[in-house]
Amino acid sequence: MVAFEPQSQPEPQGPACQNVRGWERLLSLGGGVLLAILGASKQGEQGRRQLGVGGLLLMRGLSGHCSVKSAMDDPLAEIRYLRARVQRLQELVLMAEEVADRTRSAPVPPVPVAPVDIVTPIADELASREQSR
Repeated sequence: MVAFEPQSQPEPQGPACQNVRGWERLLSLGGGVLLAILGASKQGEQGRRQLGVGGLLLMRGLSGHCSVKSAMDDPLAEIRYLRARVQRLQELVLMAEEVADRTRSAPVPPVPVAPVDIVTPIADELASREQSR
């Protein structure tokens, strides 16, 4: 009868959001920053690789989620998690496309032009300014 019975709750999809905690997370952040700095200072293929790996470690440390670790623990749960993320990204892309279509198809309102009084000669205006002093 109660709407919040445990049976009415959907099962959580995918693994917990954070599977990297504590020292492991701090080491990922520190190593990511170090590799990103080293990779950015180098040119060539090795620098790009270091920058890429550093970026991945930074993402792992910032999000607290490691897909490799999760896939080793429970591969099916990781697949469900990734599928849910892909679906959410698809929804966001569709929303962005709708907004872009609306802004492209919306007519641009005309800009009102203020009327210009060119009938009054400049001499008359100067004379009225002199009288007001």
